[in-house]
Amino acid sequence: MIAIFICFIIFNLLAFFLPKKLTPIEIYAISFFAYAYGMTTDMILDLHYNLYGYFQKGFQWLSLLAIIMYFPSISFLFLNFYPFTKGLERKLGYILSWTIFSIVFE
Repeated sequence: MIAIFICFIIFNLLAFFLPKKLTPIEIYAISFFAYAYGMTTDMILDLHYNLYGYFQKGFQWLSLLAIIMYFPSISFLFLNFYPFTKGLERKLGYILSWTIFSIVFE
């Protein structure tokens, strides 16, 4: 559990200190959408269907903290460095590499 929060702190530090290519309103929109999407998905899958929990089943304050720290920072890092002006192969490679990272991290 401590390793997870260390990773979350690293993701947030990266998101805070790396150069920003997005405007502030885009950063806010990404962060709020990622948080809302993560909370909605996790509440439905965890609390309603009892499919999983971050640490235990049911509501947990540490789970809420994990969602707050994880979803906005990862979404920002993904979109901040997305190759909008590059070719289709580069975009697919970027998405595939983030997909592999996400699967391994989970």
